[in-house]
Amino acid sequence: MAILHFRTMGLLAILCPAAVCQTAPAPAFEVASIKRSDAQFGSYMRYLPGGRFSGMGWINLMIQIAYGVEDYQVTGGPGWLSSDRYEIEAKAESPQAGKSEMLPMLRSLLADRFKLELRREEREFPVFNLVVGKGGAKLTPLKEGERSKCGRDNSFVCGITSVAQLAKSLQYTVQRPVLDKTGVEGRFDVLLDFDIYTESGRTPPAGYDKPTLRKALEEQLGLRLEPGKVSLPMLVVESIQRPTEN
Repeated sequence: MAILHFRTMGLLAILCPAAVCQTAPAPAFEVASIKRSDAQFGSYMRYLPGGRFSGMGWINLMIQIAYGVEDYQVTGGPGWLSSDRYEIEAKAESPQAGKSEMLPMLRSLLADRFKLELRREEREFPVFNLVVGKGGAKLTPLKEGERSKCGRDNSFVCGITSVAQLAKSLQYTVQRPVLDKTGVEGRFDVLLDFDIYTESGRTPPAGYDKPTLRKALEEQLGLRLEPGKVSLPMLVVESIQRPTEN
């Protein structure tokens, strides 16, 4: 299987050989600083005014964001991709550059400074499809400006206002991709209270009495999880190097 070299000019060269046509340089930051981070937790990606980018996190996470994929769609490479954090401060030539303009620049930075080479392939994944239950969805709409009633006693996670966000959140609990197949759109006060201990293979503390995830989904939100399989694109890290810090 051929390797796609996602360097500054690599993908363009594959699609349009030099003998056939000329290629324009891939978008790149005007200046960029990279250094190891001492942070022990957390990460952030900020697209700031003036065409500035500020990010801190694992390089595996940077790859996910740069290419618009989930964590389970990136594989291969050395262990430090998911253990060592880096700080990246960069500036685009145009002060008007926003997120959509900076993501291709981040891809170029990973290729140029980290010598990242990726291979694309398709793999079949076991997934859960999030669907509406037989009795219909039980979702509470949020009015304009209305705040969630989420609290420690009524929901395991707070800040979720759409079914799509719920699906993404659930994948970390069930340990496989969760695809939103409900067809439900809009802003809702999504409250879901379930037994996280049992779901994560731990013994609940004494007096802890909460429903299973599947029962909670059905009773509290009118949703359910159905197992399935789907073919998804994968990014395989063929080669990468630690950057020279500056």
